[in-house]
Amino acid sequence: MVLYYDKTFLQDEVEMGVTIKDIAKKTGLSITTISLVLNKKESRISEKTRQIIENAAQEMNYSPNQAAVSLSTKKSNLIALVAPRSAFYFFADLVSSVERACRNAGYGLSISLPEGDKDSCIEAIQEMLRRGVDGIIFDPSNLSNDFYQAYMDMILKSETSIISLAGSGAHLLSNSVIPDHKQGGYLAASHLLALGHRKIGFIAGPGECHAVSDLLRGIEEALEEFHLDPDDLPVLFGANSAAFGYENISALLKAGDESRGLTGIIAGSDSIAAGVLRRAFESGILVPKQLSVIGYGNSSLSVEYQVSLTTVSIHYDRIARKAVNLIKKLNQNGPAVTPELVSPSLIIRGSTAALWT
Repeated sequence: MVLYYDKTFLQDEVEMGVTIKDIAKKTGLSITTISLVLNKKESRISEKTRQIIENAAQEMNYSPNQAAVSLSTKKSNLIALVAPRSAFYFFADLVSSVERACRNAGYGLSISLPEGDKDSCIEAIQEMLRRGVDGIIFDPSNLSNDFYQAYMDMILKSETSIISLAGSGAHLLSNSVIPDHKQGGYLAASHLLALGHRKIGFIAGPGECHAVSDLLRGIEEALEEFHLDPDDLPVLFGANSAAFGYENISALLKAGDESRGLTGIIAGSDSIAAGVLRRAFESGILVPKQLSVIGYGNSSLSVEYQVSLTTVSIHYDRIARKAVNLIKKLNQNGPAVTPELVSPSLIIRGSTAALWT
């Protein structure tokens, strides 16, 4: 690779396609003059010369080499998403939302999917810092409290913006954009309770996940508002998967038959709800006439089940957009911001209905 250098910037000579040198040959102007115009640098170049260069660049379908631009600006124009494999989120929805937000803001996206332990996550973030990304979006929602100090040390030492999509343990961090999972649980439970259901269960997903803990707190808060004892709520913890919902719904319903007679189920994710629906249909349980089911996440498949799924939207698109815009502001020397909770929304579809008496 040959790099042309002047006092202002570096330009990559070896490009796939038209280069600045090609435009210089066509116009008879110097490479430095071409660079100043195409990179929008302040100079005393006449408007006539600028027009000649811009017309030539357009005719030749010139586009700047991003690597060269990064060298000249000392910015990568890349944002990294670090999402542990054990994260509560649906990877497809999270990744697609962040990618779209990055593209709309003029950034590329680099993705790292470390294992869910502290050391793997720290190493993944450090690797992205070594690559010189402009910012990192990170989800610590599944990590234990002992991760907090190492994470804070890294944030304080880093000149790169790191945006968290959850608190770290019991700690809320500045520069965080966090789904309000407690409010999500409250919305789901309040919906069932308003429909007349008083005997509901929660098939939750991973018990160590802080998002699941927040969901449970929201459900319990709604129960208390309806003068019901949260201790009577049957809860099952397990994998965030359709298989978990399918294999364990019978146990939850059996517990309900013995002491409560469950008529409503809140699932910790749409994936779990999918398994619940499948097992209910195979068992001859009518949804929603005999059993109302609510998912969580509003995944793209939530309208593809046998009965369209009532669910809670976490608004990944909104969260991703806020996270990317926050990185952009921080890189423009904006101040750190307090944690922001993004409110979820209840999406009512066909899997819930008023209690039949």
